[in-house]
Amino acid sequence: MKIRSLIKSLSLLLGASTLAFSQNQSPAYFTGGPLVYDDHVYQEGILSVRFAPAGNDLAMPIIALNSGQQLELSFDDLYEEFSDMSYTIYHCNADWTPSDLMRNDYSSNLADEYIQNFEYSLNTFIPYTNYKLSIPNQKVRLTKSGNYLLVIYRNNDKSQLVLSRRFMVYEEIVKVGALVKRATRVEKMQTHQEVDFEINHSNYAIPNPFTDLKVILMQNQRWDNSIDNLKPQFLQNAKLIYQYDDENTFAGGSEFRFFDLKNLFSLSMNVRKITQDSLFTAYLNPDITRGIENYSFINDINGQLRVRRLDAPNSDSEADYALVDFYLDYPQEISSKVYVFGELSDWKMLPQFELFYDNTRKAYRTQLLLKQGFYNYAYAIDDYTKSGSDLGFFEGNHWQTSNQYQILVYHREIGSRYDRLVGFAEISSDNL
Repeated sequence: MKIRSLIKSLSLLLGASTLAFSQNQSPAYFTGGPLVYDDHVYQEGILSVRFAPAGNDLAMPIIALNSGQQLELSFDDLYEEFSDMSYTIYHCNADWTPSDLMRNDYSSNLADEYIQNFEYSLNTFIPYTNYKLSIPNQKVRLTKSGNYLLVIYRNNDKSQLVLSRRFMVYEEIVKVGALVKRATRVEKMQTHQEVDFEINHSNYAIPNPFTDLKVILMQNQRWDNSIDNLKPQFLQNAKLIYQYDDENTFAGGSEFRFFDLKNLFSLSMNVRKITQDSLFTAYLNPDITRGIENYSFINDINGQLRVRRLDAPNSDSEADYALVDFYLDYPQEISSKVYVFGELSDWKMLPQFELFYDNTRKAYRTQLLLKQGFYNYAYAIDDYTKSGSDLGFFEGNHWQTSNQYQILVYHREIGSRYDRLVGFAEISSDNL
């Protein structure tokens, strides 16, 4: 098929900045290498991976044990018209290392299964095959709480890894109460948010919460800046109280930038021009740095995305793809690398999401192949002093920003071989 050949020859345009602005970019992300216990894509051509509870595609991939809830995986393959896609599931410890459980300890099915739900794209300029999978299902039932890794591989060959996705199954054993407030420390009051919380375990014995309990605190479902080293500050009867002044704070950030691509035949929010040649190209309004701006409220979706095509009954198979042109005005090139960042990049600074500086136009630029929908994003830079991404340089930090926080409570019982996920809570900073 001519379009598929075009996409392959252009290395799928996954780092289209390579074509326009740099000769040195390489798709190092798609090495097809060994399995990593993380959200990861191993092959080029696999796009628009989404994994969330059924009926709520903006939520974290977590469900309650034996609740009847399901998680839905959806992804597109732009290279092949059809492949046999198989899946397997691994149980993990709280730190995402493989647990000591055998497969029959946590799954009702000892064999890997095929993904049987797939559709070819309909009335799209770029053809693709969309695959869907629901977990748990009639063949696979999970019997333990904790962390899990869903792995997709091709042609019944586990060396042909396609993608992996983290998810969690929790038990409602302990109760978690939390409050988001402005940071207590004076030097962080204008820029940070503090998450105080307590764990009530009145119906569940935790003999030594300082060694047997692991609590993970997350902002907007991000693993890259999660806090995982908190110990109870106070013990009060059957309550564990976490009310630190600094260790439980996050940079507030700003509301996420956004654009709307639900309709490729008319301009919408933050899209200034759409052209059609060998494929659609959508040019976003030029962005500017917000590093020193005052706080401004925007009704965002906390860095997430929603795949949608206007007036399409089934956006999973009817939404088209377009090159999206990002343009960030900045007077000079900085020493750090700059990336488009959000759920669209798996909350990582990936090579194909890097922007390159255009000295002629005095701006950072890149193009990304994205499916139609509504997108949140931000600009991040490498911050080697913090071993992670820094959104504050271009986006600024404000204590008023609307963020979602997640709290995961793991407990390893004496003599147990795995970490139970005994509590989960989510809270918003909207009350600020």
